[in-house]
Amino acid sequence: MPLDPSLLLAYALASLVLIVTPGPDMAFVLGQTLAGGARRGWAATAGVYTGVLCHVALAALGLSALLAAAPGLFRAIQLLGAAYLLWLGVAAVRAALRPAAGGAGAPPLSPAAAWRQGTVTNLLNPKVGLFFVAFLPQFVDPGRAPAALQMVLLGVLMPLLALPFYALLIGAAARIARSLAHARRWLDGASGTVFLLLGARLLLGAR
Repeated sequence: MPLDPSLLLAYALASLVLIVTPGPDMAFVLGQTLAGGARRGWAATAGVYTGVLCHVALAALGLSALLAAAPGLFRAIQLLGAAYLLWLGVAAVRAALRPAAGGAGAPPLSPAAAWRQGTVTNLLNPKVGLFFVAFLPQFVDPGRAPAALQMVLLGVLMPLLALPFYALLIGAAARIARSLAHARRWLDGASGTVFLLLGARLLLGAR
């Protein structure tokens, strides 16, 4: 077995605590679900974890540590991520404020677009990559399989552990969204506000 069983158990317990702790990814998925229902929420979740797996791969290859050693590049990526989130927020708020034509609101975001936004949002947050650089090695046993392989296996496990929690989160948010289906513009505004807050948080963190 490439992973140490005791370290694997400790990793699973630590991951569960991290998964249920509110953060940008959870807020992003919640906002997407409220604005577009369960299908869009799951697409956003898939996008977020596509980005997570990319960060895990980069951490295993050591590139995230290299990024941490280049403060200028780190800040540039943070600023780019903040700008992207702010752009998403402004677009959603504008959709909420736009007068409906013939009683119809703005066209709903497709699941593919929600997946793409989730992926880009996560990838443009370099703190996620640095987190895995610091977190994953704590559960690696150098006497077993290569460290890079163990880090990849541990990184892949986290999204699997998160599935039940996100199923509950998305299910609850989707029910709320259905009960407020008549308030589409309000939901767009709420989703846009979430994006703006996340962008501002990332922007302040880049200073």
